[in-house]
Amino acid sequence: MKKTTKTHLPIWVWLIIMTGAAAILIAARYLYVMFINPLSAFDPPANIPKQTPYVPKYTLAPDETPAPTPLPTLSPEEQLLSEADLEFLKHKVNILMLGWDESPERNEEDSELYRDEDNNFRSDVLMLLAVDFEDNTAKLISIPRDTMAQIYNTPGRWKINAAFAKGGAAEGNGFEYAMRTVSNLFGGIPIEHYIGVNMSGLKDIVDAMGGVYYDVDVRIVLNGRVLEKGYQHLNGQQVLDYCRARKGISTDVGRTDRQQRILFAIFEQLREKNQLVNLPNIYRSMRDKFCTNLNLEQIAAMTVFATGLDMENLTRKTLEGKYVSGTPYSNASFYVLDNDKLVSLIKEIYGITVTANAQYGLDYVEGDKAAAEAEAYLTSADWLLMNFLMPILPEDETWNGKTYPSRYADYPFLTDAQSILAKRLVSSRDKLKQTVTREGEKALSAERIEKARKELRDELIYTASAVGLTQSNFSTAIERKLLPPDVLSRLPVVFTPTPTGGFFPEPWEGGFKTPGQGVTPFPESTPYPGQLPTPEPTDGFRFG
Repeated sequence: MKKTTKTHLPIWVWLIIMTGAAAILIAARYLYVMFINPLSAFDPPANIPKQTPYVPKYTLAPDETPAPTPLPTLSPEEQLLSEADLEFLKHKVNILMLGWDESPERNEEDSELYRDEDNNFRSDVLMLLAVDFEDNTAKLISIPRDTMAQIYNTPGRWKINAAFAKGGAAEGNGFEYAMRTVSNLFGGIPIEHYIGVNMSGLKDIVDAMGGVYYDVDVRIVLNGRVLEKGYQHLNGQQVLDYCRARKGISTDVGRTDRQQRILFAIFEQLREKNQLVNLPNIYRSMRDKFCTNLNLEQIAAMTVFATGLDMENLTRKTLEGKYVSGTPYSNASFYVLDNDKLVSLIKEIYGITVTANAQYGLDYVEGDKAAAEAEAYLTSADWLLMNFLMPILPEDETWNGKTYPSRYADYPFLTDAQSILAKRLVSSRDKLKQTVTREGEKALSAERIEKARKELRDELIYTASAVGLTQSNFSTAIERKLLPPDVLSRLPVVFTPTPTGGFFPEPWEGGFKTPGQGVTPFPESTPYPGQLPTPEPTDGFRFG
């Protein structure tokens, strides 16, 4: 019987077969990602390593000093609500888009614009791109740079553009800080991807794309460069100027609107010219011009998604709020969000209901500001009571921790009208005190505080006039701080004694007589008809 011999393939044949099989698998994966399921490019790794707390390598010189009482720092994970079902996010990807204020002149030590390592660059542009692969929609949400926020791993109230700098900017963990801060602001939604570019990078990228045709809606003058209104072709520098200019043109909210519109124009022109397919090539060639943690596969997946995206499915939003100047937090000015509208926007985009941080909302901040402004009126009321009305206070008065006994019974000649003067001032003062006293963590009512403040203001005007104070008594800067400006400005210019020589000025019909200025009307909320009686002269009795 003939013995069968086995034929062994040469090793180079096996190598060709294995290489071909690998190529087929890679091609299949590419086709699946590109054309069947682009979202799969964003699948998280099987094992996600635990993150260790980041210790900033740089310190930041803030625009404003944080509030003296630090607020607790919460991680985005702690902000997730128990009611939130994270399954909804499987078909959504959130990408933070960030532009920071670095330029060549700000890196040159001889330049007036130089930023040293203690003054890290800030993110002047902050947008969140929410991509929904299932619904084939994308939403671009702008976050104004001055938005009051709780920065990740940092106590106090800050403008949100400081998050990037607090993390050490691009050379440190700036993107991580920015993503976590925005995630916290949005109630804890996961944000795992970012794209960032500085000013020089933006110019180069726009130029590499061939510029953009755009209808400039406002004349821009910046650093000696002028961009006229009208439809025209813009290069990288002109696009940068259009996106940066703010002074004398609009607020930061207006600037974010321009930034969104020109991004949309660039995207639409790339689609119309069928140039979106070049984005992976731009990614390769311009890799040193921007920062991102998106890999090539994810960029390509986003490109395929973008080519099939209709413009009506690409929408833009800006977080709604209000600029509040002179806040009680180191007198800094902030763009403060309307929490109700923030919660509504998150519900619209992500389908969940979150609880916004009340202490960073508009109601809370405006209440705190009104309370801080009311303190001047409370202090003035105490000053008048202690220095002028002590003898006619019907009850003991406690001021600065010390109790002053009433001497009302020692002066039997005092009339009801005169005792009412003190009673009304005390009543208005105490009413305002109640409105500025916080119950737990609830927001103070700015409306209630303002109403009580105006009532006390009117009482201060009447009382100060009644005891003979005039504008001439407050000639120095220190003296003028004793009364709020809207009280001092309504006092008589000089004192007009009563016919009997007493210390109450003579009331005229409807107000006090002021030489050369006619009649100063009584405050509307404190009508004192008739003439105040003048007390009999008594030894030892005086105001002050």
